[in-house]
Amino acid sequence: MNVSRSFTNGLIFGAMLLLSACNNTIKSDEHNQEKNPVAKEMSDKNAAETQDAEGIETGVAEVVQSINALVTEVNAEADPEKIQELGEKVSSDWDSIEKQVEDDFPDWYERIEKNLYPLIGESGNPEKDTEKIEELSKAAIEDLQLFLKEVK
Repeated sequence: MNVSRSFTNGLIFGAMLLLSACNNTIKSDEHNQEKNPVAKEMSDKNAAETQDAEGIETGVAEVVQSINALVTEVNAEADPEKIQELGEKVSSDWDSIEKQVEDDFPDWYERIEKNLYPLIGESGNPEKDTEKIEELSKAAIEDLQLFLKEVK
C-alpha cells in the first residue's frame, strides 16, 4: 500500500510539473524589452540617433537649397532687398539645425560656419560683392555636402 501511494504521489507530482511547463509560452520581443531596460534604452537611443540624422540631412538640404536660390538671384542681378531676404532665409534654415550640428559635430560646425556666416553677412551688406557671395556660396555648399556624406 505504501508503494502504491508513493507511486500515485509521484505520478501526480510529475503531471503537475508537466502541466506547469506547458503553460509557459514564448514571450514576444516587446515583452522581453520591457523586462530588459538596457535593451529598450539602446533601441530608443538608436531610433533617436536615426531621427536626428534624418533631421540634420533634411536641414542641410534646406540650407543648400536656400544658398542655391541666393546664387540664382545674384546671377540674375536681382534687387538688393531680394538678396538680403534670401540671405535671411539661409540664416533661418541654418538656425534650425545649428545647435544640433554644434553639439554632435563640433569640427564640422566650425568648418561650415567659416563660409556660411560671411555669406549671410555679405548678403545683408548694402553694397553687395556678388563675386564674394558666389565664392562663399560655393565653399559653403561644398562643406555642407561633405558634411552630409559623413552624417549618412
